[in-house]
Amino acid sequence: MGVARESLPQVLVVFMEAEMEQRTGSIYISPEEMDLTHTLTPGQSFRWRKDSQGRWTAVVQRRVVRLWRDGAAVRYELFPGGPDDVFISDYFRLDARLESLYYDFTRADGHIVEAIERFKGLRVLRQEPGETLLSYICSAANSVPRISMAVEVLSRRYGELVAAVGGHDYYSFPTAEALASADVDDLANLCGLGFRGVNLNSVARQLVDRPAGWLDSLRQASYEEARAELLRIEGVGLKIADCVLLFSLDKNQAFPVDTHIRRAAVKYYLPELGQKTLTPAVYRQIVDYFQQKFGSYAGWAQEYLFYDDLLRHKPSERVF
Repeated sequence: MGVARESLPQVLVVFMEAEMEQRTGSIYISPEEMDLTHTLTPGQSFRWRKDSQGRWTAVVQRRVVRLWRDGAAVRYELFPGGPDDVFISDYFRLDARLESLYYDFTRADGHIVEAIERFKGLRVLRQEPGETLLSYICSAANSVPRISMAVEVLSRRYGELVAAVGGHDYYSFPTAEALASADVDDLANLCGLGFRGVNLNSVARQLVDRPAGWLDSLRQASYEEARAELLRIEGVGLKIADCVLLFSLDKNQAFPVDTHIRRAAVKYYLPELGQKTLTPAVYRQIVDYFQQKFGSYAGWAQEYLFYDDLLRHKPSERVF
C-alpha cells in the first residue's frame, strides 16, 4: 500500500525531489522547434508509446528514454544512466533549426504553409541505421499499428532486456545476427508479417555478410552513393532505401514516396501523374520534383506533406 506524499517527513520529501532532479535532464526548446506528439507519433520510428501522464517512452540505442513537455523545456530520463543532453540532441537532430527551414519551405511552396501550421515542431529523427532498415522491411503494404506491434513482438522475442521501468520490461530491437538466425516460419507468423518475415530474414542475412560497420559508414557517403549501396540489398526498394537514408543516415534530401506522398503530389503539384502507377520512373520523377522545390532539406518537407495526408485520409488505417 502506498504512502501519501504529505505524510512523509519533510527531509525525505526534499531528498526524493533532489534524487528525481539528478536523474532528470532538461532540454530548453520551444514547442515550435520540438513537438513530441508530431515527432514521435508512429511514422518515423515504431517504438514510441505515450502514457496517461503524457510521457513518451521508447528504447533508443539500448537505453530506455522517457520524456515529456514541461513548459519551455522537454524533460527526460534515461535508463540505465543519468542525463545526457548530447544523446538527446543527437537523436532529435537539434542542430537543425525548424524556423529557418520553415522560412525556406514557405518561400518555395504555398501549399505546405498549412501543413507546417498544423504540425509545427515536427522533427526528423536520427535513428540507428540497422534498426531502421529492418523495421522498414516490416512496413511493406502494412499499417502503422501492425508494424508497431510486430516491432514490439520482435524485440521481446529476439532482442535483449534493456531495463525494467515503471513495472514494464523494455527490450532492444534485435540485431541483424539474431534475425538472420531466427526461424523463418516463426518470423512469418509473428503478427501476420507473412512474406515480410521472410524478407526480414533475408535482409538480415545480407547485412551479416557485409563488413562490420558497413551500414553506419554510409553516413559518410554521398546521398547517391549511399542510396546505390542500399539498393544492392535484395528486398530493399526505392522507398525503403529513402526512409533509411532520411531517418538514420543524415541524407536530408532523401524523399520517400509512398501512397500518401503520391496522392499529395498528384493533387497539388503533378496532376499529370494521376493516371500513372508508381513505377520506378514515376517514383524518381516525384523525388526529382520535390528535391528541386525544397532543396537540401527536402526530406524534412516530405514529413509535413506525409503527415498532413496521413491524417486527412482514413487516419485509423495509416497504411504505408
